[in-house]
Amino acid sequence: MWSNLFIIKILLTLTLIIHFRAVEAAAVRQNSILIESNSVQRLVGETRRVAEARGRTVSSGLKRVFLSNRTVACNDGSQAGFYLRRSSVFSRRWIVYLEGGMHCYDQKSCRDRWLNVRHLMTSAQWPETKDVGGILSPHPEENPYWHDANHVLVPYCSSDSWSGTKSIPDTRDGWRFMGSLIVRQIISDLIPLGLGNTQGAELLLAGSSAGAVGVMLNLDKIRHFLVQERGLKVTVRGISDSGWFLDREPYVPGAIASTDIVKQGWNLWNGAVPEACRKKHPSEPWRCYFGHRLYPTLRAPLFVFQWLFDEEQMKADSVWAPKSPQQWDYIHGMGNALRESLENVTAVFAPSCIGHSVLNSKDWLHIRVNNISLSDALRCWEQSTEKMRRRPRTKEERERRRLRRQKQEERRLKRIQKKLKQKGKNAKKHRKNQERKKNRSTKMPKRNLNALPKQEDGDFFTTYVQDEANATQSNRHRKKRKNGGHKRQNQQEQSDRSPESEKCSSLRLLERCSWPQCNHFCPTFTNPVTGKKMTDLELLSSFGMEVEAAASALGVDMQTLKNMDLIAVLA
Repeated sequence: MWSNLFIIKILLTLTLIIHFRAVEAAAVRQNSILIESNSVQRLVGETRRVAEARGRTVSSGLKRVFLSNRTVACNDGSQAGFYLRRSSVFSRRWIVYLEGGMHCYDQKSCRDRWLNVRHLMTSAQWPETKDVGGILSPHPEENPYWHDANHVLVPYCSSDSWSGTKSIPDTRDGWRFMGSLIVRQIISDLIPLGLGNTQGAELLLAGSSAGAVGVMLNLDKIRHFLVQERGLKVTVRGISDSGWFLDREPYVPGAIASTDIVKQGWNLWNGAVPEACRKKHPSEPWRCYFGHRLYPTLRAPLFVFQWLFDEEQMKADSVWAPKSPQQWDYIHGMGNALRESLENVTAVFAPSCIGHSVLNSKDWLHIRVNNISLSDALRCWEQSTEKMRRRPRTKEERERRRLRRQKQEERRLKRIQKKLKQKGKNAKKHRKNQERKKNRSTKMPKRNLNALPKQEDGDFFTTYVQDEANATQSNRHRKKRKNGGHKRQNQQEQSDRSPESEKCSSLRLLERCSWPQCNHFCPTFTNPVTGKKMTDLELLSSFGMEVEAAASALGVDMQTLKNMDLIAVLA
């Protein structure tokens, strides 16, 4: 009997163990599903343990996070998302960087894009982590001013310059174009992670190439979403890197113009452009994809970086790769046109170089104009806009402000009237005192100074002189202190004009040299045909310059000419 009971107990114990293990395994599977489907909720939980990260070694990788709204997707319907690295010092600054990669504008170009650069249309092969340099680097030697900010990298998978709102695909191809919706959803998902939740929060929306176009198209909308709709006290700024394209006629007659491409794309994507720009171009809203058309309508601060001889602009104008002097003449005119289009931009950094995009490059610190680096120029611009842009006041706020000023003015007038009455009383009292003293002096007999009694510490005149000397010395000390204050103020003004402040003397660093690659800090140019780096003389030769004739004109041999600086050759 006892043995039967013992066997029953063992069977019950085994049954319970199997049951608990099954429940535990189901919970693990459910948790993994939740984490995969909604990574934002997982990160919100992790923010409670972010304090443990303080003092650790900074991780260079950004972690993948899928959007909380699964309906906001890439071209192929795969889930969109971003990569995030939280600040280890609890920074209130956030940098959201939109990747570039051109766009597709019709059925054929989108099919070709899917076959050749599929990673720009899907998230199916996104790695769990990514390492990025430039303005998203966590290393101060590579990123001196923003290395400790919260970094967000947004991969490009919508092929619409971050402007599309087409969530229902056509039956013909099945492509979605939801770039504008992706940007908004990312900003929304970053709010529970800390964006804008503290006083003095800052958001820097940056992007390169098509990402730069996305910055300009979405900047004011994101600012309105955070400040007006969500009521957050956050300063929103934008950086456009190599996205300032021109709507020019192409070099090759009959080639498709960039304006036609953008117009077709805008229709395909259901493109959303800022309302202010749409009102300015009501019959051609697709013009808002071009920076010089869009910029005058923006309200949020924008910094523009642009190579004066942009490689993608050359491709868009069907002049790439240039081989003849006629092509270089066209490119020369393109540089002049781009320079003129930047004349009204408040903050610009435009080197006379051939290149495309820079913010995600590890050597972005090397680029200089007027001996000022790009990072220093960005920092000066950021500081200059801290108090320039404020949220526009509502009608009720303006009325309260008017009433408050009216009351302040009434109180000020009352104080003035009270002072005037007091002065009148004091003047009356003063006149009475003067009359009283005058009457007293006429009644008193004249005193003989020689008959004055001597004092123990000296006679009357000695005491008088000592008092005057003490008063003079006291005045000297007061003047000295006053002059010392002016001296310290002058020293402070001189320190304000230190080399650090001289870096911020101008926010417009627009190079005037009209030749490509005439900047000493230009990146090395690569021949698009051979893929090899070109020397300065090879570049000049491609412009149509007779190199041997140049050496003869300068009175030097070819070896000396090869060692000469490009600026000296062009001088």
